[in-house]
Amino acid sequence: MRKSLFLICALCALILNTTVYNVHALAASDITPSTAATDESLDNNSENNTNDDKSTNTKKVAENEALNVGDMPNVASEAAIVMEASTGTILYAKNIHEKHYPASITKVLTTLVALENSTPGEIVTFSKNAIYDVDLDSSRIGIDVGEKLTMEQSLYAVMLESANEVSYAVAEHVAGSVSAFSDMMNKKAASLGCVDSNFINPHGLPDENHYTSAYDMALISRAAINNEAFRKITGTKTYTIPPTNIQKESRYLANHHGMIKGTYSFEGTLGGKTGYTSKAKYTLVTFAERDGMTLISVIMYCDSIPNEYGDTEALLNYGFENYTKHNVVNEVSPDKTGNTELFTQYTPLFSRTTSPLKLSSTGSVILPKGVKFDEAESTISYSPLNKLKEGDNNIGTMRFTYDNTYVGSADIVYSTTASDYVLNNNFIPETPKTIVTKGVSMPQETQDDNGRLRIIIIAIIIIVILVSVTLYLFFVELPYRRRKNAYNAKKKKGKRYYSKNDYLDL
Repeated sequence: MRKSLFLICALCALILNTTVYNVHALAASDITPSTAATDESLDNNSENNTNDDKSTNTKKVAENEALNVGDMPNVASEAAIVMEASTGTILYAKNIHEKHYPASITKVLTTLVALENSTPGEIVTFSKNAIYDVDLDSSRIGIDVGEKLTMEQSLYAVMLESANEVSYAVAEHVAGSVSAFSDMMNKKAASLGCVDSNFINPHGLPDENHYTSAYDMALISRAAINNEAFRKITGTKTYTIPPTNIQKESRYLANHHGMIKGTYSFEGTLGGKTGYTSKAKYTLVTFAERDGMTLISVIMYCDSIPNEYGDTEALLNYGFENYTKHNVVNEVSPDKTGNTELFTQYTPLFSRTTSPLKLSSTGSVILPKGVKFDEAESTISYSPLNKLKEGDNNIGTMRFTYDNTYVGSADIVYSTTASDYVLNNNFIPETPKTIVTKGVSMPQETQDDNGRLRIIIIAIIIIVILVSVTLYLFFVELPYRRRKNAYNAKKKKGKRYYSKNDYLDL
């Protein structure tokens, strides 16, 4: 009896301990296996990767390439695209992977590569090849052999006046030769996800082996407009190059883009680049911004100047009129929701006050107007790190699709810098996989959640005790009572037939 009771008590204690442990574990790690980063993924892979949207949205995939909602614009150009700059979301697409000669919109990539591999004050000295290996009847600003410009002056000449001899000199200065610079251009394009391009010169003059697509030019233009120095250059209406070591007079440069110089009016125009050759026809890259949303329009192989600007205006208006930009942090937040795949109401894994994990504040999603944010589907991928750097570390991406089309993403960031709340409460994050707390008072907004958690634990304890007592009564106490009653009845019955005199004392 005592042994049985002891075993039952031990069993109850074991069940209780297991139950409480599981409840705490659930509260501490309520993230599904599909969204949880394993320890190995945080410790055993490559250096910090770039944003996931560069690897997943900048290549041909099974998803739809463009949202294409609403009334489509009537576009005369052979190929055209509208892309949102912060996310890379494609809003409109027409023959975007057809290969065409780019003409001078090549110089968007030339300028981007030069900006990333030089400083503004570097001196560019013009060689004989730079002056004479470029068609003398093409766009130029009259530079002489041996003349010197700064890199900044050179890039304004490239983007505003489309100066071909300056493009050549920039390439020589940055890479040593045009062929070496072309290799840099192709590597940069490939790193951005370009799939239809081959660049063999920095200016875009005709060559049958120099080609690209509207899609690739949108990717290149997206990287360019997100470069602050490029954004400043492309939006400049006029620029003056002061007298040089050879030229005694100032050179006055004017932007050729019709929406910048005022020939064509479009609200929100940021800049762009024109292009034309007899083989490429008219090509045009344009950047515009309204209500915090920056759009990129690329048209290729257009038959006339009026059509190239008419197409561009129609494409940009289509984008602004049919789509809205949503900030992911404002939509996916422990302050706004209960349980999501990123955190639970009991454990705010991405809490702004207690957790070293957060979503990037720059993450955005582009959706058709009238579509709610929660109608977009999300998936999570991780970019494991070998080593954490000081400050913010991108360890993954939350990626969004709508109608089977990529519409945006947000980086998942692990910060090694503790917040004021963490410091004041001795909250010590050690690694993304181990978070140690000492004497932390949870924020006011989580006290009700903790109270509910305690009630759940107490209820489970009571249920376990009641079930254990019931099992004990049915399987131990009742059988014991039956056996005891049977034995007593048998003993009492025996006394009815025998007396002391029936036994002999031998």
